[in-house]
Amino acid sequence: MFSCGVSGCTFTFGTGTQHLDHLVSNHGYSAQPAAPPSAPPSAPPSAPPSAPPSEPTSSCPSVIFQDPTLEHDIYISYCPDNCLGGSAFTSRYQDPNHIAAALSRTFKPWVASVCLGPKPSGDFYEDRALHLQKVKVFVALISPEYSQNDQCKMEYQFALLSLKKPVLPVIIAPGDISSTIQAYIDQDGRIPFKMESPVGSEGEFQERMEYLADAIKKMINTVNTERETSRLQHLTIDGAGEGPPSYEQAVEQEQARLGQNIRDRVPQVGDHVIAHWQQHSYFTATIVRFIKSTMKFEIRWDDQDESGRFPDLTMVALNKVPDWREVTVGSRVFFPQGSYCGQEGVRTGGMRYHEGVVTRTEPCSGNRLRCFGHHLKGGSDGKWVTYKDYNYNFTCFSDDLRVAANPYNVTHAYSNM
Repeated sequence: MFSCGVSGCTFTFGTGTQHLDHLVSNHGYSAQPAAPPSAPPSAPPSAPPSAPPSEPTSSCPSVIFQDPTLEHDIYISYCPDNCLGGSAFTSRYQDPNHIAAALSRTFKPWVASVCLGPKPSGDFYEDRALHLQKVKVFVALISPEYSQNDQCKMEYQFALLSLKKPVLPVIIAPGDISSTIQAYIDQDGRIPFKMESPVGSEGEFQERMEYLADAIKKMINTVNTERETSRLQHLTIDGAGEGPPSYEQAVEQEQARLGQNIRDRVPQVGDHVIAHWQQHSYFTATIVRFIKSTMKFEIRWDDQDESGRFPDLTMVALNKVPDWREVTVGSRVFFPQGSYCGQEGVRTGGMRYHEGVVTRTEPCSGNRLRCFGHHLKGGSDGKWVTYKDYNYNFTCFSDDLRVAANPYNVTHAYSNM
């Protein structure tokens, strides 16, 4: 157990306690279990060995607040229910705004309660997406409420899978964490920084914040080092010409690559999709346009039906095999079950899709998964459940599932329209 020197104050990581000096590896944030003073720390069984990184060289920017290209250096993601006045508020020492205020002494955090006022739904996602792209570390203040909040889950997914940001999960409240958030934490291989134990005083709280800030600074320095390495690797082949890009150019190149990664996850005009029609049934269609003011797509059904052609963006999924990392226990997915007949001269037939949730997965060859789950909607929701081949449960490969568009991805991709 590692003690910070204040009575009752310890920092627990997973099944053991960790010293923050060993939180960051060359690939971001990782932890090693505690070891006797005479022995070097070793990696946990579930993660490969990783040595603590060295300090950045003199050719690399030192820390984020000396980097003039970014307005904010960290993004603080939280659930409003945990804030003062929220339904799950327990203590000011676990209040996301109080934590953000403490971290602002060292960093320039982007936190919605301070940086974002009331916005239309499109701008709500776009503002967050654009700021998230610029920061270097995504700090997720996780609680049971956070892990059940769809907004928080989409934000976490956007940061981790789309932007590939270093993520520091910070557990701020006791209780069960949803399988979706836990799956993302497990995929990333990062042991959370835990702060859910009671804090007795402001001094004790500030002591914890110092260790949290130290972990964040190490992650930021790692990002700076990786960017500088990437910059120097862009030398011209013959050694002549303009040489490597500047630090600012390297950042722009990185953001351009990530922008393409996001666009690959977003339905574009002409793309084939699975979309909601009515009564919680989904069918195949083609994208005509995205309407930012209403956060809806205009589509053209494959069967030429003229009704229900403006589904909400969260009810549309690219008709392509999803990234296997997006299909986790707890994921909301569209799965095929049953089919329908066409009418000559009116419309063609096709496969029927439904909204479901994954409850279990089994690895198969390659990155395929065998997925088990069930319908999310039933008769009480107005869904038609008497069609041929209806079954409450489903079993299929991840290749057969489709994943709804993430509003952060969509608004980011269409931000310049």
